[in-house]
Amino acid sequence: MKNKLKNNKGVTLIALVVTIVILIILAAVSMTMVLGNNGIFTQAQKGANSMASAEANTQEGFNSMSAEIDKILNENGSSEKPEEAPKTIEEAKNTGKEFTDPKTEVTDSKGNKVVIPGGFKVAKDSGNTVQQGIVIEDVSASGDDNVKGSQFVWIPVGTFVKDDGSTSNEIVLGRYTFNTSDGTPHLEQAAYTEENPENYKNEVELNFDSTIYKELDEYRPGVASYVTDGLNATAKDLAGFVNSSRENGGYYIARYEASFASGSSTSDYKAASKKSTANSTSSMNYTAGTLWNCDITELDASKVSINTYSKENTTVKSDLMNSYAWDTAIVFIQEAGHENYANQKSKNTSLSNTGVNADEVCKINDMASNLSEWTTEYSTYTGSSSAYPCAIRGGSSDFSFSYTAYRNYNDATGSGSHYGFRFSLYM
Repeated sequence: MKNKLKNNKGVTLIALVVTIVILIILAAVSMTMVLGNNGIFTQAQKGANSMASAEANTQEGFNSMSAEIDKILNENGSSEKPEEAPKTIEEAKNTGKEFTDPKTEVTDSKGNKVVIPGGFKVAKDSGNTVQQGIVIEDVSASGDDNVKGSQFVWIPVGTFVKDDGSTSNEIVLGRYTFNTSDGTPHLEQAAYTEENPENYKNEVELNFDSTIYKELDEYRPGVASYVTDGLNATAKDLAGFVNSSRENGGYYIARYEASFASGSSTSDYKAASKKSTANSTSSMNYTAGTLWNCDITELDASKVSINTYSKENTTVKSDLMNSYAWDTAIVFIQEAGHENYANQKSKNTSLSNTGVNADEVCKINDMASNLSEWTTEYSTYTGSSSAYPCAIRGGSSDFSFSYTAYRNYNDATGSGSHYGFRFSLYM
């Protein structure tokens, strides 16, 4: 019995040793499987590295695709997103940034809407409100430095909030006559009404000082010479001007009487709306900055006005002032607090550079002074040698009897040292 017990103890010890050896072997194998070159940890690390690499490649692809999308969406082809345009007149004035979109709506400090065309900025001396006069300045006139810097003033159509918080009377785009004593405007022909959106085509005749004045949206009938080589004393696109003014709630007029900008013939002459640096009382010398007052006929003024922007800027069009643009500007000026500006007499008795006279209202200069200005309006008067008489508007240092709303006429091919022009701008 004792011997049997001894034998059982020996077997147990051997079994224990064998078991330990087996466990050691298994442990070694397990360690190799876990930590070896092809072990679980190694394979897991390789998998993690592969996943990280795939994620990096995916992110790189996404970034590349995003950059390509940005290039397509950005007009300048840059992968950088364009800076957000200013939203207020004050912000735009302080930053001096150029607006790049074809047109951008901003608000003045009273909440009034103003539409800024591409290639322009708000001028440093612009008013902060519509009533004060919002001035925009050209900063990218297709490389023509003599046109760059031209300034234009916003003329609102509709109502606007005044500086005192009150709302103006409605400003209707139209042709007006004005009371000769107090400047009260009388709407003779509205350019747009809800009932008749093409009211400007009704051909209302204005009887002014026993002379009939008209404004056509087409070439004058029966005048063959006016349709040759673009010669046309009427508005280039009256319908376009009317519709743009209605849709945008306003339009722009040149701040200053035109000065010579550049060009070598009437086919490429360009005008500027800047303070002129010199004037001529005998003949035009075509030096940039010279007040354009001599040897400028209505036909040439029309072509120059059209040419200045229409051929080189897709965001705006320019044209010689039509009667709607002129009369509505007077209505706005009077709503802005200059009650009798329609009958404002000339503030100067001799010709001077534009923008130096005291005649500045709502940032607009010299409508009541300095030069009589050609427009696209014309007279049907045939009792003189004038073959195709065109309307001249505004005050003049040469005519003591003229005033801002004044209408007179001369032959479309006539000229004189006291005749000038300004142009309108619309989108």
